[in-house]
Amino acid sequence: MKKNRILVILLVLLVATSLFAEGQKEAASTKLWPKTQPVVYVGFGAGGGTDTAVRPVIAKMEEYLGETINVVNQEGAASAVAANTVMYSKKHDGYSMFATGSGPISGFRVMGTSDTYWADWASFHPYMGAAVLVVSPDSDIKTYDDAMAYLKSGKQNMAISGFGVGPHVLFEAIRDIAGVPSPNYMTAGSCRQAGINVIAGDAEIAMGTFSSLIDFIKAGQLRALAITDTSDYTDFGLNIPSIMKVQENAENIPLLSETWPLMIPRDVPQDILDGLTEAFYWAVEQPEIVDYARQQGLVLAGYAGEDADKFLAIQEAGYAWTLDNVGSTVKSPAEFNIPKLADFDWEVAKQNIK
Repeated sequence: MKKNRILVILLVLLVATSLFAEGQKEAASTKLWPKTQPVVYVGFGAGGGTDTAVRPVIAKMEEYLGETINVVNQEGAASAVAANTVMYSKKHDGYSMFATGSGPISGFRVMGTSDTYWADWASFHPYMGAAVLVVSPDSDIKTYDDAMAYLKSGKQNMAISGFGVGPHVLFEAIRDIAGVPSPNYMTAGSCRQAGINVIAGDAEIAMGTFSSLIDFIKAGQLRALAITDTSDYTDFGLNIPSIMKVQENAENIPLLSETWPLMIPRDVPQDILDGLTEAFYWAVEQPEIVDYARQQGLVLAGYAGEDADKFLAIQEAGYAWTLDNVGSTVKSPAEFNIPKLADFDWEVAKQNIK
């Protein structure tokens, strides 16, 4: 009798163990990343515009997926170092992603920092945001016109996050239209640090993403002279003039705002791409993300799929030729058949997607 009882117990344990193993196997098979946790390589430093833009969205995507997504900052070459890591040093198995600004990736090929470009990636763009020209509140520079006069007076120090990033390209377009010589650029590593350089007195003026500097501006630690938007910015009691108002011919500045996309090689497994897309669309609709965008002076974009591809293709056309026009490229956009904005045709451009 005792032996029979032991046998029954052993059989129950065996069945339970088998069922547990099957349950674990089924749970693992429903995970988007069953092997380990994926990593997003952010191409700029912690606390910068790209870093602060993508982290809240990644957090909501984690919530939707029920999984952890690690975020690692890997600075260098206006995010080309991180792009090259993911595209050329990691397997395209869906476990490695990349985050940057739409401005920087638009300049990779013409700046000679990477061979990769928008057609190699599937991308997810939560927000769109402007750049802003700032000085210290106690500076003698009180207006945008004062800033242009100051920059015309000599080789002045101007802080930017890095060469080829959105604010740098936008300022290159602005100074070209305004007839201002290239300043002595101080590369700070992030737009936020560029603002800190002005606060510390290391630079007289800076150009950075508005979302990175808005808290300094609201606190009165920086004075904003112009914003690269089609209308003035008046939220939170601020009154920042649009570049369209203060600079003649500003309509020739390409694509006044940029985005901060999360990107993954286009040839990753389809289930991972589908899962990310579903999680992304859910994330950008959440109240926390909507409120974050408002607080940071951002506009929700929510681009994915063809919308994202088209946006980046247009950005490359505008940014690459702007950089070339001001002599900041090592290769001509023509070498890559990048069209000028006036000649852009999406039906032609999308043939680049393999």
